[in-house]
Amino acid sequence: MKTAELSAGTHRRVRLFGRNQQARSESLWAYLLIAPMMIGFSVFFLIALGASLVLTFTSWDMLTSPVWIGFGNYTQLFRDAEFRTSLWNTAAIAIPNVFFRLIFALALALALNTNIRFRSFYRMLFFMPVLTMPVAIGTIWKWLYDPAFGPINGLLGSLGLPRPEWLSEPRTAIIAVVIVLLWSGVGYDMIIFLAGLQTIPRDYYDAAAMDGASAWQRFRDITVPLLTPTTFFLSVIGIIFSLQVFDLVYVMTRIDQTNQLPTVVYYIYEEGFRNFRMGYAITVAWALLAIILVFTLLQFRLQRRWVHYA
Repeated sequence: MKTAELSAGTHRRVRLFGRNQQARSESLWAYLLIAPMMIGFSVFFLIALGASLVLTFTSWDMLTSPVWIGFGNYTQLFRDAEFRTSLWNTAAIAIPNVFFRLIFALALALALNTNIRFRSFYRMLFFMPVLTMPVAIGTIWKWLYDPAFGPINGLLGSLGLPRPEWLSEPRTAIIAVVIVLLWSGVGYDMIIFLAGLQTIPRDYYDAAAMDGASAWQRFRDITVPLLTPTTFFLSVIGIIFSLQVFDLVYVMTRIDQTNQLPTVVYYIYEEGFRNFRMGYAITVAWALLAIILVFTLLQFRLQRRWVHYA
C-alpha cells in the first residue's frame, strides 16, 4: 500500500512539474511575441511622454536647445486669456455635441431596430459620414455655409430668414461646427446603440407588454436602464473626442490666416508650429490631458450611481 501511494504521489509531482514547465514555456513565448509591440510602445509613447513632461519646464523654439525656466510655462498658462478663450470654445462645442449626439443616435437606433423596409440601407446611409475624411467633410460644409454662395444661406434667404455669417462669428461658428460634428459622428453612436439594443432579451418586453406596460413605460423601465453601459461608454468616448476637435475647426473656421473659433488643440498647434513656442504648447497639451483625465475619472466615479449592469 505504501509503495503504491508513493508511486501515485511521484506521478502527481511529475505531472505537476510537467504542467509548470509547459506554463513557463507558454509564458516565455507570450512575452517574446508581445515584446516588439511593448518595445515600440515604450520608445514611441512612454519615453516620448516623459520627455514632453520635461519640456514643459523649458522654453524651446525647436531651432535651438531648450532653456530651463522651471514653472514659467505653468504660471503663464493660468494668466493666458487666449487659453481661457480656447477652453471656453472647446467646452461650448463639446457639451452640446455629446448631449445631442447621444439623443439623436439613440433615436436612430430605436427606429432602425424595428422591422422597417430597407433597414440595412438606412443603417449604411447614416454610417457613411463616419468613414469620410474630416478634411473632406470640413471643406464641403465650409462651402455649404458660405454666406454669399452657400445653399444653406440661399435657402434661408428664399424663406425670408436672416443669412448669418456662419463661420465668421464665434457664436454662429460654434453652432455650425456642432452641426457638422453631429452629422459626421451620430452614425458611429447609432451602431453602438444598435448593438446594445440587440443584447436586451426580447422576453423582457414581452413580459412587460403582458403586464400592460405601454411603449413609453417599456422604453423607460427596460431600454434605458439596460442601455446605460452603452450610454456610459459613448459619453466617455464622446467627451474625449470633443475636447480634442481640431481638423474641422482648422478647415472650417480658419479665414484669412485667422481662426474665428480657436479650440485648445488648435491653440496648441498655433503656439507650437506658428509661434514656435513648443515648450509652452506642450504645457497646454498637458493641461488638456489633465482636463480629459479629470472628466474621465469623474465619469467612472459617477457611473456607479446610474449605470446598471445586467
